[in-house]
Amino acid sequence: MKLVKLFALAVMAFAAPSLLLQACSSDATETPTATSGSGGSTGNGICLLNSCNSDAECGGCTDGRSKCLVEENRCVACDPVSGKGCATGEDCSPFGLCVPDGQTCESDSHGTPVITCKADADCKACDPAHQVCNGGKCGACTATDTSHCLKSDICIDGNCSPKCPKECGADADCKQCGGAGNELHACNAHKCAQCNDTVKCPSGQQCQNGTCIPGCGIPLAPPGDCLSDEDCSSCGGLNSMTAYVCKKAVNANKPTDHGGCVPKAEGCSDLGNGVAVLPPPWDQATNTCSSDANCKDVDILLNVGKLIRDAVGSDSIDLGFKEIKIQDANVSYGMHACAKIDLTESISCGVCVPCKVDSDCTPIGIDPLIKDLFKGDALAQIAGSFLIDYLYGDNPDHDLNFFCQPIASGYGVCAPCGNPTQVCGKGGGGGGSGACAHDKCDVGDALACADACVAKVCAQDSYCCDTAWDATCVGEVDKYCGAGTCGGGSSSSGGGSNCIHDECKAGPKLLSTCSACAKAICAADAFCCNMEWDAQCVNEANASASCNCP
Repeated sequence: MKLVKLFALAVMAFAAPSLLLQACSSDATETPTATSGSGGSTGNGICLLNSCNSDAECGGCTDGRSKCLVEENRCVACDPVSGKGCATGEDCSPFGLCVPDGQTCESDSHGTPVITCKADADCKACDPAHQVCNGGKCGACTATDTSHCLKSDICIDGNCSPKCPKECGADADCKQCGGAGNELHACNAHKCAQCNDTVKCPSGQQCQNGTCIPGCGIPLAPPGDCLSDEDCSSCGGLNSMTAYVCKKAVNANKPTDHGGCVPKAEGCSDLGNGVAVLPPPWDQATNTCSSDANCKDVDILLNVGKLIRDAVGSDSIDLGFKEIKIQDANVSYGMHACAKIDLTESISCGVCVPCKVDSDCTPIGIDPLIKDLFKGDALAQIAGSFLIDYLYGDNPDHDLNFFCQPIASGYGVCAPCGNPTQVCGKGGGGGGSGACAHDKCDVGDALACADACVAKVCAQDSYCCDTAWDATCVGEVDKYCGAGTCGGGSSSSGGGSNCIHDECKAGPKLLSTCSACAKAICAADAFCCNMEWDAQCVNEANASASCNCP
C-alpha cells in the first residue's frame, strides 16, 4: 500500500470524500517527510523546531538543537537560563543557540533586528523569527528556505504565514488554502472555504457555511423546501439508496405550493426498516422520539481510523524514516436531536438524528485519538505530534469542526466545515445594547449595539461584532439587511483603503490585505499586522511612498 501524503490526513472527518479537507497543502502530489520544512535535519529523526513537546521531536534538527525547551515548545542547543551546553569560545544566546562569544542581535522596539547580514550565521543570535538572512536583513524565511516556519506555513514577504489563515478579508487571502479537488479559495464570513457569493459550487450543489453540498430542496430556500419531487432528488446525502419526495399539505397541492422533502415511506414502522432516515454511518440507530430528551442517550460509534484510511487510500503515514500504520480509532457521537418527519397528512414520526441546526454538531478533539490511531507503535507520540504540527501549526485547538448538512426537511447530519481544522464561517448571537460606535456602512471597530441590521450581520458573521467591522461586514449589510442599505458601497479609512482604521493613525493591528499601505508596512514590519498598529507603524506609514499620510 502506498504511503499517505501527509497533507491528506487533514481529511479526518465523517463525511463523503468530496467534502473532506486537504487543508494545509497547495500541492496534491507532494509527499512531505518528517524533515521537510522543519528547520533542517540530520536525517536521524524528525525536527519539530518550533512545536516540540519532547526531546524525541528534536532528533533531526541542525545546529545541535537536540533538546526541547518544553515551556516554549522549541528545539534548542543549550540552556538559555544557565548558559550551559556550548563549547569553549561560544555563548548560549537568549534563544538557546550556541553563538560565537560576543555575538549579539540589536533590535528595535518591535523586536525587529537592525543588524545587516550576509549569511544566516550573522543572524544566529536573533530570536527564532529572525534567524534567516534575507536580502541583508534577518528575517523568518525566504522563498527557498522555510525551515524556521511551522509545517502549516508558507513564506510571504519574508514572514512565516499560515497557508490557511485563521481569518480572511478577501478571496486573495485564501489562494494557498486547500488541495487539488478541494480548493478553499473563497473567503466566506472571514473563513477560507469552498464557496461564497462569488465563488460558485459545481452544478447541482449548493453553498452552505462555505461548503459545497448536494442540494436538498430549492436553491436559496430553507433546506428541504420543495415544489416537486424533483427538488428532493439530492436529499439523503451522497449515494443515498432512499427516495425522497416532496410532501405537501392536502389543501396545498398546486405546482406553486411549497412542501418539505421527506423519506418515501408508508408509515413510521418503515423508517429504519427498508427506508433509511440517514445515510451511513448515521443509520446505525433509528430511535423514535417525541422530544430531544428521548434522544439524550442515543449515540453511534464512528471509526475515525477507518474513515481516514478510506478517504486517503492508504493505511500508513511516512515519517521519512519509518512507516506507521493508521489504526482504528472509535468515538461515540451523539444523535441527540428529535426530528419530526411528516410522512402524510395524518402520520408524523419522531426520529433521533445528529442535528437540526449547526449548534447540534459538536467538534471532535484529535489529541485524545492519537494513541488509538497509532497504537502499538513505539513512535506513536512522535507520529501524532508531527501530524498535529502539520495540520494545526500553532493553533492550540486541535478539533475537527462540523455543521449540519441538510438531509431532508428539518434535519441533517454533521458534515465537516470547508476547512474542518477551523470553525465554520458562521455567526453567533450578534448585536448588543446601546448606541453603535459608528455607522454600519463605515468600516471601524467591532459593533455590538442595539441595531437590528447589525444583529442580522453578526448572526451570520460573528467576526463583525467580535473583532472588527471591516469592508466584508459592510458588504454583508446589503446582503442581510436589504440591497441598497449602504448604497452599494462603503466609506473607508486611509484614503480609499478597506482597513478598520486610518493607517496614518495608531490603533488595532491591520490585515495586510486591507490596503497597499498596510501591505507595504507589514512586509517590512510584521508587528503592525500581528500585534498592534502603534506609533512606530504610523511613523513607517508616514515615510512610505505606498501610504498617503498628510
